[in-house]
Amino acid sequence: MELIFIGSADFAVPSLYTVAEEHEVELVITQPDRPSGRGMEPSRTPVKKGAVELDLPIFQPGNVNSENSLEKIREIDPEGFIVAAYGQKISSELLDLVNWPVNIHGSLLPKYRGAAPINWAVINGKRETGVTTIIMDENLDSGPVLLKEKTTIEKNETAGDLHDRLADMAGELVLETLDGLKKGALEPTPQKGEPSFAPKLSKDDGLIDWNSSSTTVHDIIRGMYPWPGAYTYYQGEKISICRSRDLGKLEGELVDRLPLKEYVDNSAPGNIIDSGSLGLVVKCGENSAVRLVRVQPPSRCEMSGTDFVNGYHLDVGDHFSESKS
Repeated sequence: MELIFIGSADFAVPSLYTVAEEHEVELVITQPDRPSGRGMEPSRTPVKKGAVELDLPIFQPGNVNSENSLEKIREIDPEGFIVAAYGQKISSELLDLVNWPVNIHGSLLPKYRGAAPINWAVINGKRETGVTTIIMDENLDSGPVLLKEKTTIEKNETAGDLHDRLADMAGELVLETLDGLKKGALEPTPQKGEPSFAPKLSKDDGLIDWNSSSTTVHDIIRGMYPWPGAYTYYQGEKISICRSRDLGKLEGELVDRLPLKEYVDNSAPGNIIDSGSLGLVVKCGENSAVRLVRVQPPSRCEMSGTDFVNGYHLDVGDHFSESKS
């Protein structure tokens, strides 16, 4: 097929490579270079970097729906679009230029329509997700389904880990989708079920509420990693929490292993209840606890919970809070 690939973020890169191997990619459309870093130097999107490596023509419009963009695409006259993690809404006028406007989405639609489907599936403690290819319409991730592929979310898997797995799955699924369309073997079917939504995350979403259960806290930590990141405060300093383990209810053998087990019942959520044999253990709501495996203090590299305990001289009874004060 003669195609235009439209994408920007890392999630789209494996699909770009697989599509370029099997089909004629006439143009890659990606977001304009943006200033980033301390020097605010122009930064290329991951898709642009891939397109340069593949020696594919690149187009970076500020507005993909502008008349200039439409005219450029009309001149190419492709059979279809492959759209993945692009970052701009695509108009119906643009979609009407091709027979097959295919979108790749990192969820099992209609679940988690929106900008952050992978993060929200992990944050909400889901045990299954996947990748869906659809025929795009003018609404958000609502077009008819072509193919789906499911996968299990592991209990300690972060959004970053899952993102990479789903991106690779997407690269394979889009080839299967294009093959089915070319052969006339795929019939788009309306999405079934109640939709849910996955809005874009902000840094504020990562503040840990220690009154939540340990499972909720653990899911937030892994769902926010590596970006925008979960965090808490210790003595007024913002501490990023990168990895954790859900220890569950504070009962039985777990309590017996704590150094001051008589302290556990009277301690408040956010209190450190072990800083030694079990690692850095913090009490959560519903009489539960998490172990903080990897943390990052301000202006420091990511480190183990044990190194953080030793460097900051933490002890049982110290407290993580939800504000600087």
